[in-house]
Amino acid sequence: MKSSNHRHAALFVLCALPLAAAVAGAAQVDRKVAADAKGEVVISNVAGTIEVRGWDRNEVQVTGQIDDGVERVDVDSTGNGLHTVVKVVLPRGVSNNGEANITVQVPRNSSLDVTAVSADVSSKGVAGAQRLKTVSGELSADIGGMDSEVRSVSGDITVRGTGGSAQLRASSVSGNIDLSNVSGKLDIVTVSGDARAHLGEVSEVRGRTTSGDLEVHARLTSNGRVDVEGVSGEITLNLAAPNGLSADVESFSGDIGGCLAKSVERTSKYGPGMRLNLRSANGAYVRAKTLSGDVTICDR
Repeated sequence: MKSSNHRHAALFVLCALPLAAAVAGAAQVDRKVAADAKGEVVISNVAGTIEVRGWDRNEVQVTGQIDDGVERVDVDSTGNGLHTVVKVVLPRGVSNNGEANITVQVPRNSSLDVTAVSADVSSKGVAGAQRLKTVSGELSADIGGMDSEVRSVSGDITVRGTGGSAQLRASSVSGNIDLSNVSGKLDIVTVSGDARAHLGEVSEVRGRTTSGDLEVHARLTSNGRVDVEGVSGEITLNLAAPNGLSADVESFSGDIGGCLAKSVERTSKYGPGMRLNLRSANGAYVRAKTLSGDVTICDR
């Protein structure tokens, strides 16, 4: 029994060694520089996480942890704080990328330019324009009333509007896009991921999808415009406008349905195509076209 206990104790020590080594190899980051209240903050990281938080100080503070595969985190400010760069630096000639998990606190009215590879990106409490890009990481952002862009290749995108009219472009290749409470003008592009947009009042929506589904719920201005196209994915439009809708909807081999699809007709007596034409004297305008996907359109 005593020998068995010794073996268990030795095994525990051996298992704990990698964990202890990992903790010992991690380093803390805590850097702070003065920044302009409406300056630009540029952040880059390869792997790990980037959390951006707006606050009411004219400073940029970077805190977090880097592992032993990361050389350092540079934080530099120029132009009296108008331009601040936060960069995770990896050693030259190292094939294995180290991870950095950093939180960057910025003046609330800063503009952001964030680039990541496999790092997750999140942004909250920032009122300025935002350009957020990641390749395979998840992307989450609160967007105010400024022109912004969010872009991912294989990671999912989640954007929440915080008020004000913005111009937002959201694009992804295979990740899903989920937008809520965004107002103003919107441009959505996806290849194989699904895109769902539950919007506020918008004046323009443009959407392009290849094989993913596209779903738009919005209140349109009286002269608002929606222009969406798809190849094989389904398109769902639930749109309200103060003076009604004019619409040109067409599907080559899919169906057209919904509460506004009472006058659907075939594009050819012998072909599979379907189309729907609606006219309102002063209404907003909707154009929807798909190759093989279905289109559902409703004003409720």
